Amino acid sequence: MIVAIYVRVSTRKQDETNQLPRLREIAKNRGFEVYHEYSDEASAKDANRPGWRGLMEDASKHRFDAILVTKLDRVMRSLVQLNITMSNLQTYNVKLICADIGEIDYSSPMGKVQMQIIGAIAEWEREIIIQRTKEGIEAKKAKGIKLGRKKRDDIPIETIVTLRMAGNSWKSISQDLHIPKTTLLRRKAEIENIILSRSEKEVLQ
Repeated sequence: MIVAIYVRVSTRKQDETNQLPRLREIAKNRGFEVYHEYSDEASAKDANRPGWRGLMEDASKHRFDAILVTKLDRVMRSLVQLNITMSNLQTYNVKLICADIGEIDYSSPMGKVQMQIIGAIAEWEREIIIQRTKEGIEAKKAKGIKLGRKKRDDIPIETIVTLRMAGNSWKSISQDLHIPKTTLLRRKAEIENIILSRSEKEVLQ
């Protein structure tokens, strides 16, 4: 079987220490021939990310038999976009293989149900993170805590780390949390150090 490897990451460092090595090993162990490796550093909300566009263009030409990813949320976290993607892949006769759940047979009723459930959970997880953060900010405002540029105690570092590790772009995080992108980027080094540290721990475990 000829496969395309696809990874979507929050930082290039995470890519090098996590998804790609795992997918290469799976392809090797299962005797897959790798046509090409595609990658994006972007949010799964963005259906027009460049790596994904290239992948789907090649899929439409059936240059490979399947797409190999670590998890379904690497593909899309919007249920609507996920359904569109699966419909397109079915038309192209290209399978989707997730390392954590195996091949998804979206031509069967059970496969469709499985895809819907996983996709809905991924979308729900993202929305609940954003909602909790917004509620936390509103609670601070209600207590009279001033939120301004001089002292940004409202910057939810843990939430931003979680969203970045889930592949969300700085722009989408800025829009979702209503925090200026320039303000977020002032903490970029701090956030990426936390992500790198956690990625290294995962590799060592």
